[in-house]
Amino acid sequence: MGAPTTTQEAVALITPEVRETYARDGVAILRQALHPEWLLLLQLGLDRVMGDSGQKKHLFYDGTENEFIELVRNTEVSPELQRFMYDSPVADMMAVLLGSPDIWLYSDEWFVKGPNGGRTPWHQDLPYWPMEGSMIASAWISLDPLPASECLEYVRGTHRGTRYDGFNPRRVTEDPTLPYFGSEYPPLPDIEADRGAWDIVSWDIEPGDIILAHPATLHGGGPTGPNSKRRAITIRMYGDDIVYAPRPPGKPTVPLTPGLSLQLKHGDPLRSPWYPRLRPVPPWQQAH
Repeated sequence: MGAPTTTQEAVALITPEVRETYARDGVAILRQALHPEWLLLLQLGLDRVMGDSGQKKHLFYDGTENEFIELVRNTEVSPELQRFMYDSPVADMMAVLLGSPDIWLYSDEWFVKGPNGGRTPWHQDLPYWPMEGSMIASAWISLDPLPASECLEYVRGTHRGTRYDGFNPRRVTEDPTLPYFGSEYPPLPDIEADRGAWDIVSWDIEPGDIILAHPATLHGGGPTGPNSKRRAITIRMYGDDIVYAPRPPGKPTVPLTPGLSLQLKHGDPLRSPWYPRLRPVPPWQQAH
């Protein structure tokens, strides 16, 4: 069976079994859920932001052979990615997964690894984000085929447990468990030191597959081999029950969102021009 050609076919992939797996494990995989045309649109968007877009590139393991690139909020500078967000079926699939007819885009991030790209440290996303609620998910999409050893890895069920501190991106080469926020959250466990103690899952990936993950699920990215590359986008979307929750003092949200704390108070619905509404599609984004 080929990839879906219509939104209806794509949404049908979010079966009750997928929703149950997502709720239980905090992660689920959809095989061949995106048509090649949508992957081409992502490729064009990546080409633009990697080119002369003025988009800031954050380097992990800067200056070492394990260096790789992170690019954040690319939809704002790429018309191709804007069209993907509004026109592809991903937001419709999220609406069914989360049980929310209203869907907003929190952020998108490209992670670009060449040969020998380093490991993405184990972490949860939610401690970095200014929100509370349950209707939130990330869609992870790779443009490259990957063995499980080079794909993202997840610890099943951890979205229902402890919220850990984040890793410190400026000191990741020193110790990936060093705290980011300090005393607000317990420190990250050293999963790599005792992998057998954790229920880790990963998959071989083909372009067109989508991994759906809760942002509180512990996860990390495997390193790439000497002949590999990994170009993957993570798209974070949320639904009706998400509210604003400020981060600990002195530590900014990820991505940076200046002014948000002046517009919203704790418990307000997370509504801001920073977070465009994707579903229902706004009239100005609809074809006429």
